[in-house]
Amino acid sequence: MQKDVEIPEVSDVKDIDSAELAENENAKFSLGGATLYGINAVIGSGIFLLPRTIYQDLGPASLVAMLLDAVLVLMLAVCFAEVAGYFNKNGGAFQYSKTAFGDFIGFNVGVLGWFVTIIAWAAMAAGFAKLLIQTFPALEGQNTLISICLVIFLSIINSMGIKTSKIFTIVITIAKLIPIIAFTLIAIFFIKSGINGGNFTPFLQLNPDLTLSKAMASTSLTVFYAFIGFEALPVVAGEMRNAKKNVPKAIIGSISIVSLLYFMIIAGTIAMLGTGILQSNAPVQDAFVKMIGPAGKWIISIGALISIAGLNMGDSLMIPRYGASIADEGLLPKVIAKKNKKNAPIIAIIFSGLLTIAFLLSGSFEQLAELSVVFRFFQYIPTALAVIWLRKKDMENVPAFKLPFGPVIPIISIIVSIWMVAAANPINLVAGVIGVIVASILYVILNKNKMKQAN
Repeated sequence: MQKDVEIPEVSDVKDIDSAELAENENAKFSLGGATLYGINAVIGSGIFLLPRTIYQDLGPASLVAMLLDAVLVLMLAVCFAEVAGYFNKNGGAFQYSKTAFGDFIGFNVGVLGWFVTIIAWAAMAAGFAKLLIQTFPALEGQNTLISICLVIFLSIINSMGIKTSKIFTIVITIAKLIPIIAFTLIAIFFIKSGINGGNFTPFLQLNPDLTLSKAMASTSLTVFYAFIGFEALPVVAGEMRNAKKNVPKAIIGSISIVSLLYFMIIAGTIAMLGTGILQSNAPVQDAFVKMIGPAGKWIISIGALISIAGLNMGDSLMIPRYGASIADEGLLPKVIAKKNKKNAPIIAIIFSGLLTIAFLLSGSFEQLAELSVVFRFFQYIPTALAVIWLRKKDMENVPAFKLPFGPVIPIISIIVSIWMVAAANPINLVAGVIGVIVASILYVILNKNKMKQAN
């Protein structure tokens, strides 16, 4: 009798386990869901703010720089996809670099990672002010004041423990996609007339003060700002069905779609305005007005404003918590992680807000955007190197996705990244070097006792 009783019990357990496994598998991202996640992570409002800067050194040939960026982003994204598979915990580039190269490099990447997110928030706040003034010209000259007020307002909200809701996130996502998709679809019907009208001729309009290589690298660096966020893509690797097969498909699919949308926005703007882009303060809006009439300006402007406001809200919530998480791990003073009664990291909020305001006082949107891109490569290059190093280490986990062609893709990614960064404004390069030096000194100060024990 006992056997008769035990057999169904074991069978029931197996059925339960199978049901749980099936439920967990169904809860994971499908290929389509992961692709949409990637598109949402990358698309922002930078593409509305940068067409004039993108166009100025190459003319219509800036479209080639757009394609070059798409290829580089794909290569860097698949590097992130592989190294993310070695880890079960969060940490991103900081975690990868620390494991591959040790605490010192990991600390630099982590601290500079927090630093670059603050720069990026300053760029987004400056971008919000720029878009607001383009929409309401009466506010001209109040850029810095608007940006600072936005940072203070969001910091106060953040300190009260208010979190964005799912509804808010959905509204922001729809708002930022509507003008982009609408512009892209309508632009298809105007590209030919732009070509016939001579707006793409000559295709290469090289800035006489630059060589072709310098102009291409500089424009690519500017365009790259619009692709920031792709490093979030590999996060879905462990949450995808059939990850080994679908991760590369999701990365290639999402980046390809974003690249197509961006390409059509720049191409459509050139088709409608030609060299007039250089005289326009709001090229995309002006191009859409020529396509569909006065409503075009408001569709682009309001959609982009809502989008960039949402990005600022997201940054105000994420950035202080990023710094607090580093402090929680003992890499920064514990006081930075101190929370108030609303469970908000109040010291990190104050510090992040003040540093963001300091950057706003020091530069325009374009300057801050380029500076943030330069600092981003302190995350990207070590991650590409980590692909090569971690393959040689005895890692506990085996990544679901592994890059083909050995070290070829990481090495090409590193070379192209260095080529682009070399074209940056020398001031931003100096700022990057200073950032590394300061972070290194901070590491020595905070880890003095640990280093003595090691010796």
